[in-house]
Amino acid sequence: MDKLETLTASQERLLARTADRYIRELVKPPPYKKSDIIAWLDVAYGLYDMPRPSRVEIVDSPMRALALASELTGTKEDRLDWCGIVDGGWVSFYDVFAEIGILAADKVGDVIKLRNFGRSAWDSVLLDECAIVIRRPRALRVDDDGNLHSTSGPAIEWRDGERDFAYHGTWIPERMVLAPRKYTKAEYSAITNTEERRALSEIAGWDWVISLLGGKVLDSAKDSRTGLLYELIGCDDGQRLLRKQSPRLANGKQPQYIEPVHESLRTALAARKWQATALTPEQCESDPGLEYGCET
Repeated sequence: MDKLETLTASQERLLARTADRYIRELVKPPPYKKSDIIAWLDVAYGLYDMPRPSRVEIVDSPMRALALASELTGTKEDRLDWCGIVDGGWVSFYDVFAEIGILAADKVGDVIKLRNFGRSAWDSVLLDECAIVIRRPRALRVDDDGNLHSTSGPAIEWRDGERDFAYHGTWIPERMVLAPRKYTKAEYSAITNTEERRALSEIAGWDWVISLLGGKVLDSAKDSRTGLLYELIGCDDGQRLLRKQSPRLANGKQPQYIEPVHESLRTALAARKWQATALTPEQCESDPGLEYGCET
């Protein structure tokens, strides 16, 4: 590999164009080619000094792939090989390296075969006697950053009718998209995954969440160093919740989160400190100051 210290302006533009192309191909891939699938399978099995099995099954969803793999092995298979579209992130760099001439064609040949495989295949389950390959879905929806996302329907529609739902890259239940305001207070409180709870809260609306929980703002505060907002919310049943603002992300967004805190807390900043430390509510109330190195 040739050494390259800096990129020219045109090479920087190439990086951006390549990223855009890979994201576009997530939503609308090039035409399906079985020859690209076979070419990569020869490489993949060759890495283990094995010939490609004569049996190659093309299926229409990950669920069908795992069901078939379980049938063939006689044991429950629940993991894909993570070989296909998921490799697009690092493969795109090799794509660029080859185009700007710092990698010779013979050094990227197999990687390009993997790139082409990912244009037709979502993933695979590679068994000794059979290669199971999952076709790209019928429809795939993403946000501006290329994360799986839809608030109006499934983020992925598989060719056999299976559907998957996601919110800015977080897998969520179908119900969170199709009937978000049908959740009861008990069901909402039972959601332990922070990202799932945020997804439901943003889809249904934060005002709806507070109303559902019978909550009202007891105290609010802004961190003088970071400018981030915090609110302590009290609910009808005595539960306390902390609504907090995330630091600005790389995409410029600042998502909010609502998480339970100790019911005896009285101030928002003390609740923030209690959540981040092993201190008692009383200790946090007496000295609510807290610094996060990452909140800059």
